[in-house]
Amino acid sequence: MLKKFAIGLAFILIILGGLSFTPQFAHLKNFATWGVHTIHDYKTHPSRKISSGGAPQFWPLDTSYNKGVISDSLLAIMDANDTHAFLVIQDGRLIYERYWDGYTSKTISGSFSAAKSIISLLIGIAIDEGKIKSVEEPVGNYLPHFKTSGLEKVRIKDLLTMSSGTNYNEADKGYFSLNAYGYYGDDEAFMVNKMKYKEPAGQYWDYRSGDTQVLGLIVEKVFGQNISTLVSEKFMQPMGAEADALWLLDGAKKHEKAFCCFNGIARDYARFGQLVLQNGKWGDKQIVSTNYIQAATTPATYLKDRYENDQPVDFYGYQYWMFKEQGHDIVAQNGLFGQYVYIIRDKNAVVVRLGESKVTKPIHHHQPEMFAYAAAALSILK
Repeated sequence: MLKKFAIGLAFILIILGGLSFTPQFAHLKNFATWGVHTIHDYKTHPSRKISSGGAPQFWPLDTSYNKGVISDSLLAIMDANDTHAFLVIQDGRLIYERYWDGYTSKTISGSFSAAKSIISLLIGIAIDEGKIKSVEEPVGNYLPHFKTSGLEKVRIKDLLTMSSGTNYNEADKGYFSLNAYGYYGDDEAFMVNKMKYKEPAGQYWDYRSGDTQVLGLIVEKVFGQNISTLVSEKFMQPMGAEADALWLLDGAKKHEKAFCCFNGIARDYARFGQLVLQNGKWGDKQIVSTNYIQAATTPATYLKDRYENDQPVDFYGYQYWMFKEQGHDIVAQNGLFGQYVYIIRDKNAVVVRLGESKVTKPIHHHQPEMFAYAAAALSILK
């Protein structure tokens, strides 16, 4: 009897082990291996190197470098929210730089959704190079899944503005949610093919990481290259990045997790903000067209916000966030646990904050800490 039980148990374990390598269950195996998501996932998840090119353009230090004084009350908020890096750049010069908890200017840190903005910039380049006709194109022109089942009318623009109308639910934390398949699965294309029609596209804003992953698959297809190589060639090398970066891959190393997972040093995060501040230009090279940058950083006010009584969306563009602090308009890259890159145009400034904040109830879709970091930067900007 005991022998039969042992044989039966072994058979069940073999079946379960086999299932863990199928797309439907692989994410459970990966979750058990990788653990709960953190900004240090580059240490455990599959990744691909993003070469800096080895020709760094170091940020010049301003004469006022680290002389500015941030108030004790604002520093207390930074400490309370477990800030690891805080940089302020004005007029292309580093005026403030501070690190906490063993972080240095050479420490790599994960971006989470701040990476979405980088994918947006790649879409802009694809349009500039004629690989994509326009943001008005149907996604089905590039991905067969979007030619059927009510998804035919979803445009690239709808993905950029988080208004695809699909069933991807960012709030679903279930073991078999699209979130779980996206972050822990073996194939991002498998997750994308599980996205279904829910409502008409281009009407309601609803934050969906799946929308960005679809953009990532489009980028891969039109360039015929992986995202890490593209980010190296299009951004890191021409912008003179100081260090190699990493982009996390799905479990089978088929695709970059486009909706999150750039990992770099704080000074190199700042370059993406500076590029937007300079309207897509770096030195003599126009990396992304000015027209695209302007569209990407303009709120999609034609969309409705179902979470705030169908008010016009005044806080989101093409994978970029917008908010105000002390009367200043701020454009932001925004990632889970407080990964931020701010562009403050009227101050000709860029701000980077990296850390491990807890997620709290948002104010108009923004984490409350965002305003404190902006206030801290403004307090030392000229």
